Amino acid sequence: MSIFNLTKSIKLSKDFKALSLHHCIVALSSGMFGLFLPIFLLQEFNNSVYWVIVFYLSGYFLYALTAPLGAMLMQRVGSKKVMILARFFNVLFYACLYFLRHNPLLFAVLANLNLVIFRTLYWVPYHVEFARFTSGKYRGRQMAYLAILGYLIGVGAPLLAGLLLTQGSFEILFILAIAILMISVVPLKKLSHQEIKFDFSYKQTFKELFRKKYQRLRTAYFADGAQGLVGIIIWPIFIYQLLDGQYLAVGAVTALVVIGTVICQLMVGGYTDKVPKKKMMKLGSLIYATGWMAKMFVATALQIFVAGTFHSLGYIAFRTPFDAFSYEKFTDHGSYVDEYTVLREISSNFGRAAMGLVLLALVAIVGLKVAFPMAAVFSLFINIF
Repeated sequence: MSIFNLTKSIKLSKDFKALSLHHCIVALSSGMFGLFLPIFLLQEFNNSVYWVIVFYLSGYFLYALTAPLGAMLMQRVGSKKVMILARFFNVLFYACLYFLRHNPLLFAVLANLNLVIFRTLYWVPYHVEFARFTSGKYRGRQMAYLAILGYLIGVGAPLLAGLLLTQGSFEILFILAIAILMISVVPLKKLSHQEIKFDFSYKQTFKELFRKKYQRLRTAYFADGAQGLVGIIIWPIFIYQLLDGQYLAVGAVTALVVIGTVICQLMVGGYTDKVPKKKMMKLGSLIYATGWMAKMFVATALQIFVAGTFHSLGYIAFRTPFDAFSYEKFTDHGSYVDEYTVLREISSNFGRAAMGLVLLALVAIVGLKVAFPMAAVFSLFINIF
C-alpha cells in the first residue's frame, strides 16, 4: 500500500495541509534530537543517568501543572498565535543547550523552563487544531498519512546527526535545529483563525481530571506517558552505551529502524479505518509490550534493528488507532474538545513524571534494563481506554 492509497478519496483541508507541512519540517529537527538529546545530557551531566532523568521528569511534571494555562491563553489570543509564540521558546531551549557546558546548572534550569513554556503554549493548541482539521470517517488514514510523511522526512535525520557529531560537535546540531524551527513557523501562519472557548478554570481542571467519569482517560494516558518516557530516555542511552558511544553507528542503526517503521506504517495505516480500533489496539499493544521485553536481550547492532523494527510494528498497530480514537473522543465532546485535550496532556505528563521517579529508585540499583519490563506492563494498561 502506498501513501497515495491512504489519501485516496480523502479531501485534505487547507488547514490540515498547513499543519502537516509544519509537522514534517519539525520532524527533521526532532529526528536528530529525539535520539541524541538524552545522550548529550548524559555527557554534560558527567555520565549520570540519574540527572538526565531528573531533567526530564521535572520538565514533564511542571508541564502537567501548567497545561491549563496554555489553554486559557489560547482562548484569549487564538491557537495560531500561541503556537507561533511557542516556537520562540523552543528556539530558546536549544539556545540554552548551546551554552550548557559553560554553566551546566544554570543553563539546564533555563533550558527546562523554556521547554516547559513551549509545551504549555504548543501541545494543547496543536492537538485541538488537529482534532478540528481531521475527518472522523478518514481520521485513521489521515493520521497514517501524516505519520508516514514525518518518518520519510526524518528517515535521514539520525544518520545526518551521527555524521555531524562525528565530524563536529553538538553545537552544530543546535544551530541547525534553531534554523529548522524558525522555518517551521511559516506554515503555521497559513492556519485559519478558530474561535476557542476553554470553560474550565485552573482549579476546576484538576477537579474534573479526578472525577470518576474520566477514570479510564486518566489510566490510559497515564500509562501511555509512563511507558513513553522509557523510549524517550532509556532506550537512546542504552543504544549509545551498547555501541560504545559511536555516534555514526547509533545514527545509522536508528535510521534503519525508521525505514522499517515506514514499511510497518504503510502496512497498518490503510486498515485503521476498516478494522475496529479497539481490536487493533489490543493486538498492537500486545506486540508492543512484547517488543519492550525483547529489548532486554539486545546485545548487537543487528539485534537493535530487529527489536526496534518489531517494536515499531506494535507501536504503529496500537498508536494509529489509539490516536484516532483519542481525537474521536475529543470531537465527541463537542465544545469541550479543548478541555478534554488538557485532561489528556495532564494525565500523560503525570505518567511520565511518575515513571521518572520510579526509575530514579531502580536504575541505580538494577540497571537500565529494568525499565523495559516496566514499560511493557504499562503499555498493556493503555487498552483500558
